[in-house]
Amino acid sequence: MNCHDATRTMSEEQERSLTLGEQVGLNVHLAACPPCRNFRRQIAFLRESMRAYARHPEADERDPSQ
Repeated sequence: MNCHDATRTMSEEQERSLTLGEQVGLNVHLAACPPCRNFRRQIAFLRESMRAYARHPEADERDPSQ
């Protein structure tokens, strides 16, 4: 698996369960690729941030000067 395939697979992982083959291929790639491990942390952070925002959308409506 190359980086392009790994990032695509990690994105798909957010929407569906990966097959065993995809999981193994991704884990092997991640073991050897620090940039892809970083990408995985980033998409996890973004997903959790969006979930937190969805739980509290009124925070965006506050006046920032107060």
